[in-house]
Amino acid sequence: MNSHTLVQPTIPRGVMGILAVLTVAGIAGFVMTAMLGFEEPNTSMLLVSGAMTLAAPIAALDEKRIWLKELGSAEVWSALSEYLSSTNLSESARRRAQDALARRASK
Repeated sequence: MNSHTLVQPTIPRGVMGILAVLTVAGIAGFVMTAMLGFEEPNTSMLLVSGAMTLAAPIAALDEKRIWLKELGSAEVWSALSEYLSSTNLSESARRRAQDALARRASK
């Protein structure tokens, strides 16, 4: 059986698409705040734009969290080797997370 079919993305593609749109809208909000509120920017618009701008980068931290956990585990040398040699870090992170869950379930 192909292991790629067993690994589900942690964040669905539709949600990532929505987060990307929110990020672009947040950047547009920053530009509008800079242009329209030159001397006195609107604080609420600035806060909403900032939150929207960080939507996609925060979602991308999920993969980084997996790698940080793996690099801090007993499998550090295996994880480091795979991190440095992998051509698809997202797929490697998902597979390592699935392997870690399987190891925990077998204990």
